[in-house]
Amino acid sequence: MGKFSNIMIASDFDRTLTNPQDEIPQSNLDAIRYFMDEGGTFTVASGRSIPLFRQRAALVPVNAPCILSNGAILYDYATETLAHFEPLDEEFAPKIIAAARAYDNSLSVEVQCLDAHYIYGTDTTRDRFLAASGVKPIHVEEDPPFPWMKIVVCAAQDRVIESYDEVPPEKLEKFRLLMEYLDRFCREKCYVTRSMPRVIEIGANTCNKGTAARALANSLGGKTLVCIGDAMNDLAMLREADIAYVPTDCDPSLRPLPFCKPTVPCTEGTVAAAIKALEETLK
Repeated sequence: MGKFSNIMIASDFDRTLTNPQDEIPQSNLDAIRYFMDEGGTFTVASGRSIPLFRQRAALVPVNAPCILSNGAILYDYATETLAHFEPLDEEFAPKIIAAARAYDNSLSVEVQCLDAHYIYGTDTTRDRFLAASGVKPIHVEEDPPFPWMKIVVCAAQDRVIESYDEVPPEKLEKFRLLMEYLDRFCREKCYVTRSMPRVIEIGANTCNKGTAARALANSLGGKTLVCIGDAMNDLAMLREADIAYVPTDCDPSLRPLPFCKPTVPCTEGTVAAAIKALEETLK
């Protein structure tokens, strides 16, 4: 029995476990291994799909199924086992595509299925991002096959991974209005959230990272749930956590929340700092 035996950590991946250059600081990897050696359970809770996280999964030490697609999927890469999934409603989901494209036909709209990504429109930046993660998107004009796990709406940008400080305020405001429009359209049927400054994610309202993380922690014996995240798609998970940590360069809307404990910027090893802070609370 190690000092972390009764604890499960669920950490977001992009700009929480990684730095802005999409690299995992060595301090995070060392801290995760130490945490697991002391009996802790560690997993990743990401908005990424099964294929989009596959390359990254090989880089992260975990000892529990990964929480993917914002909680819609529980997947164990060690055994290639799909433990759980909650798809979008097949009747309503295509209407979201039409609504987004009617609002602004310059947007790229992406459907993430269990094993492939389909994109309406042209988005070379998104294509490059997906290709770098080993995913070759399929460009379509007609609806792809079901089940759909998540819809992603992207605004034009030079690169996908950018900080909130890099985006001009007027462009953030324009994207905020788009989010409000999609939220009104999807209300009571789907959640609408933001994972990056100009990336909107839409999924079934029956699932989120928080409910998935708590269910996983309970299935492992009712472990204390510690969550770490940086974006609005982490909010449900941070609220659900017994202890919640955020990097200091997280989404500005998370910074004032009283249940979010700030650590360090993601480039300095947010997860390592959270594990160190957690260890201090156990003394």
